[in-house]
Amino acid sequence: MTEISYQDLAWPVRDDITAAHRRTWERLAQPGTWLSGAERVAIAREARGALDCQLCRDRKDALSPNAVNGSHDHTGQLPELEVEQIHRIRTDPGRLSRAWHEGLREAGMVEERYVETVGVIANIVAMDTFTKGLGLDPWPLPAPQPGEPTRLRPVAAKQQMAWVSTLAPQDAIGTADEDLYAGRPTAAHIYQAMSLVPASVKGFFDLVVNQYLPPQAMTDFDNEYRAINHAQIELVAGRVSAINQCVY
Repeated sequence: MTEISYQDLAWPVRDDITAAHRRTWERLAQPGTWLSGAERVAIAREARGALDCQLCRDRKDALSPNAVNGSHDHTGQLPELEVEQIHRIRTDPGRLSRAWHEGLREAGMVEERYVETVGVIANIVAMDTFTKGLGLDPWPLPAPQPGEPTRLRPVAAKQQMAWVSTLAPQDAIGTADEDLYAGRPTAAHIYQAMSLVPASVKGFFDLVVNQYLPPQAMTDFDNEYRAINHAQIELVAGRVSAINQCVY
């Protein structure tokens, strides 16, 4: 297993961030809810490789991604349908459309695998962006761990606010997934987005609370929890979101 450490750098990295990054790498290698450990690591590798894909570059430069046909440069470890999903989410998320998503469905996409894949991509992007900001190479991907996915779907998940099924906070009450919304009775849509796979939500927000802010700190404007204040944090977040065409 890769030993993640940020010691002896010009910029000190908090211990809680290092610990969260180690947990993320451990989870990446393990069987998930719908994906094996090998599949999860393969998705992370594909997400990294998408940045060097010529088709993705050509589509990004085009007025519409639908104007450019071709084949993705890929590792050959995953089905072409999932390669398309990974590459588009990684390289051009601002122009994803319902029609594109429905096309994946018609081609045989498995909704639960799609959501867990989004979670893996979100984690690898967060980790790789962090290391890039420090001037470091990306961490080597971990070795996949054996085992089978649990394949447990929330019983109350349904089509409601998104392209994929989600689990609303009120619907989780009294179910095995009630703990997903502990302390978040009115969870924002960004928190509910991957709720079809609760483990993906928990894993990604383990990074969020350490790299950004814990829920209780977000609206506690009388206290500052980071080296920069709330306003500075949101200025950076808003600018990065605008550049990445992330409208949430």
